[in-house]
Amino acid sequence: MKQTAPRMLTALLTVTGLGLGLAPTAAHAAVKPTPPLVKVMPLGDSITYGVGSNTGVGYRGPLWDLTARQSPYAIDMVGSNDAGSMADPDNEGHSGYRIGQIRDGIDQWLSAADPDVVLLHLGINDLKWDKADPAQAATHLSELVDRIQSDKPNAAVIVQGLLTATPGLEQQTADYDRAVGALLADRQSAGRHVRYVAPADVTPAELPDQLHPDDEGYGKMAQVFHDALDRTVADGWAPRPAVHRAGTEAGDSGRVRWADFDGDGKPDYWVINDDGSVDVRLNRGGDTAGPNGWLPLGKVATGITTDRSRVRFADFDGDGKADYWVINPDGSVDVWLNRGGDTAGPNGWLPLGKVATGLTTNQDQVRFADFDGDGRADYWVINDDGSVKVWLNRGGDVSGPNGWQALGQVATGVTTDRSRLRLADLDGDGKADYNVINPDGSVSTWLNRGGDGHGGWQPAGRTASGTTTDQAGVQLVDFTGDTHADYLQTGAGGQVFGYAYNGGDQSGPNGWTFLGQIAKGD
Repeated sequence: MKQTAPRMLTALLTVTGLGLGLAPTAAHAAVKPTPPLVKVMPLGDSITYGVGSNTGVGYRGPLWDLTARQSPYAIDMVGSNDAGSMADPDNEGHSGYRIGQIRDGIDQWLSAADPDVVLLHLGINDLKWDKADPAQAATHLSELVDRIQSDKPNAAVIVQGLLTATPGLEQQTADYDRAVGALLADRQSAGRHVRYVAPADVTPAELPDQLHPDDEGYGKMAQVFHDALDRTVADGWAPRPAVHRAGTEAGDSGRVRWADFDGDGKPDYWVINDDGSVDVRLNRGGDTAGPNGWLPLGKVATGITTDRSRVRFADFDGDGKADYWVINPDGSVDVWLNRGGDTAGPNGWLPLGKVATGLTTNQDQVRFADFDGDGRADYWVINDDGSVKVWLNRGGDVSGPNGWQALGQVATGVTTDRSRLRLADLDGDGKADYNVINPDGSVSTWLNRGGDGHGGWQPAGRTASGTTTDQAGVQLVDFTGDTHADYLQTGAGGQVFGYAYNGGDQSGPNGWTFLGQIAKGD
């Protein structure tokens, strides 16, 4: 797995009492808040791509480093290209492109990447090669900004002016920048989240090919974009809308499942009966909350198959409620949207039909978990060698040919035993992390920072020493509804014991809060 952290976390602390911190503690007192994630699209031409940089990262590499040194927010660079030697090389830089060519592709790129902030540096090819009038080119750029915000009304756009030291284009770039600044100032005054920033003070000596900066010049550009990005986040221009957290299945294939039926943010207790029907008890705090800790709904679905291993519960449409998925023998996937289940009447399940043709006929290889934090379950394949591939849910087959976005391999994996893998969000950022239950019962975690080639995995080391070596009895599920996955152990008699995440083993001896028996089983 690629690592975004410079080294493995060290100094794992010894934990007493079953290794999960049984002392009664105030819930989550030790948890360090997860910085908000800002999806940033670097957009432009060869300068955005990184031509002229020794490592091919352009301004994107030093910008990543600058943001990594501060804690108010984290960035996820997005785009259809990847270039350069850096943790997160995604970008939308297209060598040689003019403003019009970027305009031609922007709708598709925005739809696929869904950025919060667009960093735009564009126009030098129009001026240099097409001899475009600076004022007219500036108008075209402002129209591109309008199109970006028409497609993504909540996205902020930061435009850095062209480098005025470009030999032979000093006056044209200055005129262009002046016109762009004025046009965008009008839009900002009207309440639009648009910001123009003057170009970095790159010298002619830092443009060795008379067009592209060297590493020193790119470093200056990165600082300009970083300062503007800081202001944009501080001004509240880049908040991601709150998403529901039901996009990840618990990962079990047995009789009992954990998934959010009613959309309240807490997983409920599901039972798949021998005849395929499904019963649900709503989570109202569990056994520890008293006699009303579980609200029985009875049968919520008659079911489609008696093969439990083919049935999954995860949020397909992002409404916060787990839907009913079936992996068919041919590998295809059908989904029924949760509209209240059988207890809501004849329209309690909305059939979508086939949402995926599937990549494998072995259902044990398939998981549905929220990889990118948008609240919708994505399609994961765990290969026999342990490697992991992901397809992002963009509406599935029913939405058209672009209903699944292929990311390719996102993890090399650390085990070939799929039964030990748990995809669950431990740090509360909305994205499923990679957790492995080791043979000694301990849990090792890699935090999802975008996966291989897209931001990497941050190793968190041993997050729990565990209570059992029987991995089949362990689930990582957010029982308490605080966005952090908790540790649930099912005993031989079916009773379930819970340990609430309070920072994990690495936060000290109180890293897990013992909840006691939360369910007597079924």
